Amino acid sequence: MNPGMPFFDPVESGFYTSCLENLLARRDLRPVLADGLVELGAGTGIPMIEALRRRESTVPVRGFELDATSSQVAARLVDKVGLPNYRIIHGDFFAGVRGGRERCAAANPPYLPARGHAPELWGGETGAEVSLRVLSAHFDVVLLLVSSISDPVGVLQHAAANGYRIVDWMARPIRFGPFSRDPLVSGRISELAAAGLAFFTPDSYTLAGVTWQRPTAGLPAPAALPAGSDAQALTHVLTAGDARAIRGADAA
Repeated sequence: MNPGMPFFDPVESGFYTSCLENLLARRDLRPVLADGLVELGAGTGIPMIEALRRRESTVPVRGFELDATSSQVAARLVDKVGLPNYRIIHGDFFAGVRGGRERCAAANPPYLPARGHAPELWGGETGAEVSLRVLSAHFDVVLLLVSSISDPVGVLQHAAANGYRIVDWMARPIRFGPFSRDPLVSGRISELAAAGLAFFTPDSYTLAGVTWQRPTAGLPAPAALPAGSDAQALTHVLTAGDARAIRGADAA
């Protein structure tokens, strides 16, 4: 990535778009979505723009982005495509959502467990700290991308402890790129693997888009998932990697 250019990965972005589309299409969540959707880390805005356009959705969305360059790019793109219901805000998500009426949050949060050459992609010491904060923010519905290299079991357990039930999920493999192969990052991922907190193969890890719902007045109880697609199945998918050593950055 060139200095000053916002981070954008087409594979991960496309996957996040698909997850957002599924969320916007859920009829059972319409009462929640009617109050709006807040997004952590809008980035370039492309995933949400594509999802809103494909679903022809009028759900009001506030997308928070800390990086000034990314927020400017996103705001220009939103203005260019003419989406009056998607507003980009340059600022902190956790401060900005206080007092808001939205009951639904979505994010592809930063999840690398070390700063490396891309500190904006750092998700804390296990890579899961931002995700845990979102799941502790008392939204009725949360959509997050959950990475197998960033304490996925801890994220699922934290969601359950906060009263959330999984209502939808999808997963796909992601190849290690230059940022995840950075020696600082790959070394930390290997440490997490040794502690049973990261799961991967030599070339890839798993990324899952998970939607959770909490029992809420005025909403039907979370619908049961088909047999075999519950939290236990998702845990199996996210922990399937044999955690063999990641090759160094020179092998990217």
